[in-house]
Amino acid sequence: MKAPTPPTAVALRPTIAAWRSACAALALALLCASAPAAAEGTFCDGAWSWVEYQCAGVIDGWKNGTWDLYLTGRTWHNPHTYTQEKLDSFNDDAYGGGIGISKVNDRGDSFGWYALAFRDSHNKFTKMAGWEWMTYWPAKEGFAVGLGYTAFLGSRPDIYNGIPFPGILPLASAKMGGLEVMGTYIPKVNPNTTGNGNVAFIFGRFHF
Repeated sequence: MKAPTPPTAVALRPTIAAWRSACAALALALLCASAPAAAEGTFCDGAWSWVEYQCAGVIDGWKNGTWDLYLTGRTWHNPHTYTQEKLDSFNDDAYGGGIGISKVNDRGDSFGWYALAFRDSHNKFTKMAGWEWMTYWPAKEGFAVGLGYTAFLGSRPDIYNGIPFPGILPLASAKMGGLEVMGTYIPKVNPNTTGNGNVAFIFGRFHF
């Protein structure tokens, strides 16, 4: 059997860039959340306005958020990325769940923290914890659609032998009252490989 070819520096560049971006976002979130309440305004002031807004939201969500219940549901694997044999072997029922806290601010945006565990494509447990931001249209209405992102630390048995890794993913949602259906898309990180990424993940959240 031919030994696998080690990844080249060029092939690793997208992965390294994603790691750096995710680490920076997660570090900022954790640093903001750990800031003393009395120093909140000083800690967040002076940054680029969007970063300042995110920083204040992270702190508010951590300190003043109320409980969320998460239930995970389904995954979809892009058939143009995987062989039919591979698709048939995947588990699409990503059953699991978790808990979180979140706070809706005066603009109607949601800032929250969460921890999840669910069955992945190989029927093994994936664990992740992080924070999310969602903005909605129309704002402050009972029914709305939203876009946002999440920064997290994740752990999968088939990635780095379960060693936690950072990530950033887009989010989209539709909500009615406290019930929200959410989704994300995991892109192919390295275009020089096949059978990695291009997976949609659907889950739900109920805000108490």
